Amino acid sequence: MKRFITLLLIIVIPCIVNAKEITKSCTIKINGSTISSDALDNKETTFTKIKKNSTLTIESKENIQGIYLEYELTGGKGVITNGELTTTFGENALMHDYIDVYSIFGDSKKITLTYSDAVSLTEIYIIGDGDIPSFVEIWNAPVEKADLLLFTTHSDDEQLFFSGLLPNYVAKGANVQVVYFTKHNNTPKRYHELLHGLYTVGIRNYPIIGIVPDKWADDLNDAIKHLKSAGLSETDALNFQVEMIRRFKPLVIVSHDEKGEYGHGQHQLCTYLLERAIDYANDSTYDIDSYNKYGTWSTKKVYLHLYPKNKIEMDYDIPLDYFGGKTAFQVSQDGFKKHVSQKNTWFTTWLFGKNNEITKSTEIKTYSPREYGLFRSLVGPDVEKNDMFENLSFYKDIEDIDTYFNKEVEQTIAEEPMPMVEDTMNWYQIVTMGVILLSGLGILILLRKL
Repeated sequence: MKRFITLLLIIVIPCIVNAKEITKSCTIKINGSTISSDALDNKETTFTKIKKNSTLTIESKENIQGIYLEYELTGGKGVITNGELTTTFGENALMHDYIDVYSIFGDSKKITLTYSDAVSLTEIYIIGDGDIPSFVEIWNAPVEKADLLLFTTHSDDEQLFFSGLLPNYVAKGANVQVVYFTKHNNTPKRYHELLHGLYTVGIRNYPIIGIVPDKWADDLNDAIKHLKSAGLSETDALNFQVEMIRRFKPLVIVSHDEKGEYGHGQHQLCTYLLERAIDYANDSTYDIDSYNKYGTWSTKKVYLHLYPKNKIEMDYDIPLDYFGGKTAFQVSQDGFKKHVSQKNTWFTTWLFGKNNEITKSTEIKTYSPREYGLFRSLVGPDVEKNDMFENLSFYKDIEDIDTYFNKEVEQTIAEEPMPMVEDTMNWYQIVTMGVILLSGLGILILLRKL
C-alpha cells in the first residue's frame, strides 16, 4: 500500500504543479497561412502584422486553457470563436492580454480570433491544462476609484524615485492606479518593460499612458518648448491630468519633486501642471468634456517627492508577507530589473549600488524614495508622518462616503503652486535686464561728469 501511495505522488503531483505552455505543439495560422516566427521567438522587439478582419486560428491536440498575446503598441480586439460559439475579446485593447479560453468555452482544441482592427502581434503563447505559467500577466481594467493615484513621468520612474511606494500600498490592500505623463511610442520596448515591472510589484490594474512624447528637457521651460514642438499645449497636458483626477477620484495623489529629482524638465512639468490640475478638477466650469464624463473631484491629500514642507518619511524596509518576506524596497528593485533597456544607466548604480550592496531604502542618500511632503490636505495635517493615508481610510472601508468626507477637520493644508513660467525670468530676460541696468548706470556716470 505504501508503495502505491508513493507511485501516486510521483505521477500526480507534477500534473498539478507544473505550468504548461503548449505553443510549439499547436498549429497557428493567419488567414490560412502559418504564422511568422516573429510572433514565436520570445523577443518583444519583433512582431507580425495582422490586417483588419484577419483571422488567427489555433489548433491543438490538447485542450487550450488560455491564450496570452503581446502586442507592439495597441492591443487587439474582435471576436473569438469555438465552433458555433462566439464572443468578443480584447475590449480594453491591452498590450499584454490573456484570454481565459476555458472559462469562456470549456474544453477547446480549436479557436479562431477575428480582429476588427489591424495590429502588430509581438508574441503569442498557448497555455494548456495546469497552472498558468508565471510569465503570464493577467491584467484587470483600470480601477473605477483609486485609493492611491501615482502620476509618474516615464517608464521606470515608478520603480526608481517612487521605489517602495507601489508594493507598500498593494500589500496593504489599496486600490492603486498608475498614470504616466509621457508616452514612449518610438521605443515600444519601454512599454513591455513598464508592464513587466508593474506586474512584479503587485499592480494588476492596467496603467494609463500619457500624451506627451518622452524627451530629455533641461528645465521646465525646455519641457514646455518640447510640448509645443510636438503639437501640444500646456492646456492639453493639463486637461489630461484633470481628466485622470476626475475619472479615478483618488483619495491620495503622489507625484514628482518640483525640481525634477535630477533636474529632468518633464518631471518638473508633470508636477507643475498637477499643482494646478488638483484645483481645476473640482471646477465644473473647467474642461467641460471631462466634467460631462466624470463630474468634479476634490482630492483629499497630495504628496510630492522631496517636497520641503510638511515632511513625512516612509519606511519601505519592513518584510512583507504579501511578497514572501521581501521588503517593499526590495520588490521595487525587482521591478526595476524588468527595465532591461535602462540596465547600463546611472539609475542602476543609484538603486543597487556599484556592487549590489544596497538592499535597504535608507541606504539611498540622494533623491531618497522615502521622503515626501504633504502639498495638500483636506483631512487635516499629518501627525505620525509615516503613512500617506493618515486621517484617511481606503474606499473599501468607507461605509458612507458623503458623510465620511463631510466631517470637520482641524486644518486644511493647501500650498501655493510653483510660480507660473511667465513669472519666472529666463536667461534672455536676465541678460536683457542686466544690459538695461548697466546702460542706466553708464548714463548716470556720464551725467555726473557733465
